[in-house]
Amino acid sequence: MHKSKPTIHIPYDVLPESHTWAVGKAYRVRVVLRQTGTNKDGATFEIIDAASLEPSDKKKRYYLTEGGYQFSND
Repeated sequence: MHKSKPTIHIPYDVLPESHTWAVGKAYRVRVVLRQTGTNKDGATFEIIDAASLEPSDKKKRYYLTEGGYQFSND
């Protein structure tokens, strides 16, 4: 029996770079999660922050802080 891979929904306001990405292509993303529950099959998480790790998105990178969004100066 083939198990399907888990999926998540990340809104564009959390990961704006994904608005221009292509369906079916793989992308590297840093995700900060908060565990909200568990059961016998796994755990449930809330997405706290997500940031693209793609080289083309590096200059647009930002992080969510307690005070709001902070743009990176990498």
